[in-house]
Amino acid sequence: MQFDPVLVHDWLSRTARRQPDKIALISRDQRLSYREVEEKSANLAAALVLMGLKRGERVIICLDNSPEAVISIYGVLKAGGVFIILEPKSPWPVINSIIEDSGARIIITYRRKLFQKEAFEPPSEDLQIIIVDGSQSPPRTFPKALNFAGLTEKLSVDAHLPRLLENDLACLIYTSGSTGKPKGIICTHHNVVTAARSIIQYLGNTSDDIILDVLPLSFDYGLYQVLMCFMFGGTVVLEPSFGYIQDILAAIEKEKVTGFPIIPSISAMLLKLKKFPDKQLRSLRYITNTGAAWPVSHIRQLRQLLPDVRLFSMYGLSECKRVSYLPPDLIDKYPDSVGIPMPNLEVMVVDRRGQPVPPGKPGQLLVRGPTVMQGYWRDRKLTKRVFRRGRYPEDRWLHTGDLFRQDENGLLYFLGRRDRQIKSYGHRINLAEVEKVIAALDGIVEAAAVPIPDEIGGVVIGIFVAGRKGTKLDENLIRQHCQQNLEPYKMPRHIWLMDSLPKTPNGKINYKKLMASLKKDKPGKKSIPQE
Repeated sequence: MQFDPVLVHDWLSRTARRQPDKIALISRDQRLSYREVEEKSANLAAALVLMGLKRGERVIICLDNSPEAVISIYGVLKAGGVFIILEPKSPWPVINSIIEDSGARIIITYRRKLFQKEAFEPPSEDLQIIIVDGSQSPPRTFPKALNFAGLTEKLSVDAHLPRLLENDLACLIYTSGSTGKPKGIICTHHNVVTAARSIIQYLGNTSDDIILDVLPLSFDYGLYQVLMCFMFGGTVVLEPSFGYIQDILAAIEKEKVTGFPIIPSISAMLLKLKKFPDKQLRSLRYITNTGAAWPVSHIRQLRQLLPDVRLFSMYGLSECKRVSYLPPDLIDKYPDSVGIPMPNLEVMVVDRRGQPVPPGKPGQLLVRGPTVMQGYWRDRKLTKRVFRRGRYPEDRWLHTGDLFRQDENGLLYFLGRRDRQIKSYGHRINLAEVEKVIAALDGIVEAAAVPIPDEIGGVVIGIFVAGRKGTKLDENLIRQHCQQNLEPYKMPRHIWLMDSLPKTPNGKINYKKLMASLKKDKPGKKSIPQE
């Protein structure tokens, strides 16, 4: 009798045994079989153990969508480690803060990343560096650095890989916190496997599926495309980004892609083309959307242009991966709904007292099930605040902080976020973090970040800035400061220089008045009247 694997990396091993020569991963000119991914990741795992990596220790993977990133994920897991994927475009202050918070032992990144304009200064002398690309010799600045390619080759020394349990940690997913400080979402192997299995179930994936992944692996939506694909034995086509729509279309047509996970900005780019590329998309079986609400206008146009493609409108959050999906046969009738709870998950909409609300009434969405995270890394207070205890330890309800309503048929409708987090181009961003970074610039006394509607990204960030009396604010200096301290997707698209910011009676910044000023006219360099 054969049972399903319980560990994330065991699914790769099983697929490699069943179909070793099948192409698992396509990335530009590279095509790797399941055997090759399995062997390279196993070799890397052995090298990591010999480097001293212990069970449960964290490893930062700071790489683009690439075979090296995928091999690193599975290598870390096989070695008993916990992987953390970060965007290589992130500035070093952000990366260093996560290294310190997670206590990471090892970082895997590009040689060019170590020698960009802002010099990398390891926050710990014990941090070990593995370099991807470049020459075999380590740079003088980092004499102990190791070369990635060499570690993925067969070693002459055997390493004993640790025995793991399904409730051991698999990854930390860092996302913006309520204080602006990134928070690490703790996921076990069991969390990841159960979430992936449920999504595979409702998408109906088979080994014949070829998935195009243009979303960054640091974004859990992008990460799970690889994890799921290796579970059902399909092929994943990795693209470095979704910035060039023609490259995406060419990849879909060339590789005969069947599954296309997107965010609204991608459907916006498709629909803005002079001629819709229906012939290039003829191989698609389905398109999924999550990360931000899918505009109803996008859904209706795609239904007309691609009548044979199944559209899955979904909702999720990193704390439990995915919550709901709308069955494709209901999307014409309920295009503004994000559907029903996915398999093996339960939801409830409650009022401020925690009591269930009747159908049609708004309330906060609560989620319960085995996909729900274990908590926030090193933040017991926040973990305690977002969970509602049940009858036993695993019987917990996660407070999502999102407003929903549920109709008489059980369909869910997303109404908005209760806190100040937004979704821009599929990324969750905490506006307080942006404010905190800008307020740290000399001469600035106040900064207020607000969401600005954007046709492609859903919303983007606008920032109102007030300086000290007599200080001349420089918009270019503010942008330069942001580039050095914020990830690219957190960069403000609009900056307004103000004499002062409006306040509420209790002295807080009046965000409603700021937003109202945008509707009237362009704020410019001025002050908005106080209440």
